[in-house]
Amino acid sequence: MATKNNKLQQTWSKRKIQTIFFYRQTKKKNKMKNNRTVARITGYTLLLMAVITGFAFGFALPKIFSTTQLDFVQRNLTSNLQLYKFMLLTILIVILLDTLVSLTLYLYFKNVNRKIALLSGILRIVYTVIFGIATFYLTINLNHTEISNEILIKNFQLFQSTWSAGLIIFGIHLLLVGILMRLDTRIPKILWYLTLIAGISYIVIHFLKLTLAQSDIVTNLEMILALPMAIGELGLAVWLIIKGGKS
Repeated sequence: MATKNNKLQQTWSKRKIQTIFFYRQTKKKNKMKNNRTVARITGYTLLLMAVITGFAFGFALPKIFSTTQLDFVQRNLTSNLQLYKFMLLTILIVILLDTLVSLTLYLYFKNVNRKIALLSGILRIVYTVIFGIATFYLTINLNHTEISNEILIKNFQLFQSTWSAGLIIFGIHLLLVGILMRLDTRIPKILWYLTLIAGISYIVIHFLKLTLAQSDIVTNLEMILALPMAIGELGLAVWLIIKGGKS
């Protein structure tokens, strides 16, 4: 009888161990699957934001506001009003996507270092709020027939200065992301180097924009640092899509 009980106890213990092992393996697989999903969402969202931002500020806005054609801002806005409205819509989409990335980057990196990931996410949300405030000045210009050319110019300049203030915070966010990438040993060294360089570039360029305004030094420096500023996040985006979340 005692032998039979011992065998039953051993069988029960063995099954318990197998159940625990199976549970842990399933939990590990689900966690990896979730990380992979978060990585892909983050990567594709960052790439989509890059395309939309390129359209809004690389194509649409220069057709309406240019520092070399300040006398024609009202005329340019009138003749490109539908483009301007579409640009504002794309900016709204970017603001929503930025909010999403604030969350997904935190979810992805929280297992690397929760405190740094949380601070990084909060800073990106703060940047997004400031970007939203800056965009408000652009929406005022929809009443272009009721305000003077000088006020239109002032609103565009307020947008640029407010956004620059936000981009300084964005640069700090990128520095923290670079640190998180450094702590995640799976991410190639070159990518976190580029992200750190991008963060520093954003801080320096936009601090100078706020203090030196239309200086040739700022213009030349921005041209030099434009590539590393762009590659920093885009490199992370591509890596997240291809490798992020994989064991």
